[in-house]
Amino acid sequence: MKRHGDLWDKITDLENIRQAHYAARKGKSHYTEVKWVNANEEEALKAIQLSLIRRTFTTSPYEVEDRFDGRKMRTIHKLPYYPDRIVQHALVQVCEPIWKASFIRDTFQSITGRGTHDARKRVKMAVRNHPDAYILKFDIQKYYPSVDNDVMKEKVRRKIKCQKTLWLLDDIIDSCKGLPIGNYTSQYLGNVYLSDFDWYVKQAIKPLAYFRYCDDLVIFARDANQAHDIRREIFAILERRYRVGIKKDWQVFPLASRGLDFVGFVFRPSHLRLRKNIAKGVREKAKAIRKSGLTMSPYKVVNGAGSYWGWCKYGGAKALWAKVMTAPVLATIGQCKLRIRELQQCA
Repeated sequence: MKRHGDLWDKITDLENIRQAHYAARKGKSHYTEVKWVNANEEEALKAIQLSLIRRTFTTSPYEVEDRFDGRKMRTIHKLPYYPDRIVQHALVQVCEPIWKASFIRDTFQSITGRGTHDARKRVKMAVRNHPDAYILKFDIQKYYPSVDNDVMKEKVRRKIKCQKTLWLLDDIIDSCKGLPIGNYTSQYLGNVYLSDFDWYVKQAIKPLAYFRYCDDLVIFARDANQAHDIRREIFAILERRYRVGIKKDWQVFPLASRGLDFVGFVFRPSHLRLRKNIAKGVREKAKAIRKSGLTMSPYKVVNGAGSYWGWCKYGGAKALWAKVMTAPVLATIGQCKLRIRELQQCA
């Protein structure tokens, strides 16, 4: 297994930090901190560079809040834009290609080129190739908060040996118990944590197909007996080696008669459709834009509408989009796009 060193100069390179600022500020040009960094770019970014080189940087205290995201209550940890979010982007820009190269092809979320629609294509192909499969579907209980910090640091060291880079990663990892939801790095470390587990499933267990989207896992088996055998083996591994629990609503079922609900779609051998709560979200987003779109953040309007258009386009729901996204709603979205352009020009 190749371990990577000599990363620190790349992370602390001023141009890398500058690009991290440009990436981190997307959609946030109205933030006071972002405006300040934009107005004092050289001074602010050189100060970050110096704090990293001297290793005086430390992760700032978190602002913690419970937030309902439409499906469940989550505890969100927020860090200041300056310097923390910029630092985390600078770190990920260098480490992400190393981590991505170590992942199996069928793990998704927060991986360049592997979002929900890439997952849709891959799962759709597996469903068509194995229409008579039995499905083992389960979620990890409170995945991010339950990640063991010591195990996480051990996983990071399997691919990275640069001691200064490990110092920064350790500082971020040890800044909170588990992986804090809201950290930019958590999206990537969540994939790193179970990467070798993914390889074990693919190479040792060898199911018909295996997919993971963060803490949602799906395994295709030949029959119900094989699905339950796999379940018993991997549940024990996850609980013993990775110290995570499994939600009690795990399921084993025939694909043909039930369909597979995963990554926002319901897959069947003959077709797929949008998950009901996604379709409901399309209607609610259209209603919200129609009622108060011009008083909302233009980024929230445009990004939300764009996301739902993607769901409808690939989930066989273009008719739903045409029905709810009426002319007034589309006009409001257009005005919000113009507003974003104005904000970007002023940035």
